[in-house]
Amino acid sequence: MAWNRLFRGTLAVALAAGGLASAVSAGQEFPERAITLVVGAAPGSGTDIGARLLARDMAASLGVTVVVDNKPSAAGTIAAQHVARAQPDGYTLFIGSATTNAANHAYFPGKLGYTPASFTPVGGIGTSPLALYVASDSPWRTLDDLLTQAKARPGALNCGNGNSTTQVGCEVFRKQAGIQTVQVPYKSNPQSLTDLAAGTLQFAFSDTSAAQAFVDNRKIRPLAVAAAQRLPSSPGLPTFIELGLSGFEITGWSMVFAPTGTPPAVVEKLNGVIRKSVQSPESVQRRQRTGGLALDLNVDDARRFVDTEIARWAHFVEFSGVKPAQ
Repeated sequence: MAWNRLFRGTLAVALAAGGLASAVSAGQEFPERAITLVVGAAPGSGTDIGARLLARDMAASLGVTVVVDNKPSAAGTIAAQHVARAQPDGYTLFIGSATTNAANHAYFPGKLGYTPASFTPVGGIGTSPLALYVASDSPWRTLDDLLTQAKARPGALNCGNGNSTTQVGCEVFRKQAGIQTVQVPYKSNPQSLTDLAAGTLQFAFSDTSAAQAFVDNRKIRPLAVAAAQRLPSSPGLPTFIELGLSGFEITGWSMVFAPTGTPPAVVEKLNGVIRKSVQSPESVQRRQRTGGLALDLNVDDARRFVDTEIARWAHFVEFSGVKPAQ
């Protein structure tokens, strides 16, 4: 009996040591072939541009090709589903976001084809707060101008949104401001901003990164930003909190995810490469220009960040009362 216990204990230690050696070996040998970054956004979008910058940096650090695979459909859920079903070996990764990996879990509970448990957070990329935009030729110069018009004409103004986070933004704004508006959903924020610039919409919410090209081309302009404080890139742009909408802080973010089951050593190696890219001067300058900030996190902090965001978006969705289209 004692011999059996000793044998089982020795076997358990050997197996554990073997598993640890395998994990370390996997991290040391990885990668041996091309890596694919799956992006749930169209080529040329802010998310896509950021992904391609990351892919370039990862390729330089890892010595293998890193391919960006765009799957722009269903608010990023098609891309997320694809990666959730992929082999957990580190060769297929997902550029997730506040929409795909936080808001959608509250917005479409049990209907996404993936859950928080489907992914392992690998490393943060960046954050980008939402802002409210109007067309450049809009007569409204301030948020108060827009609110005055909305209160004078209940239900006459429409708010464009291109994903779950911006839909929540429209609705939280409507409720906190005490106005009646009509939501107009789009498949992406650039689509809603295109219509905003053309005069089809009265105002729209978007993350600042996606809207920057429209702002640079003087097609649209922001009236307020849903951040805790003014952006260094736009010091003249007030926050909603300053303008009297308490707690109106809604920030989009992006992060690299791997399918659950990816070896920890591989996740750690990828995290180091991602953090190196996020800290590069080019990445920092790009985010500063678009009102974003680096989301530089180790693996444990990345996991805690996602858990917190899932809970925060559950609160937002419950407060706003948004419902998915039938």
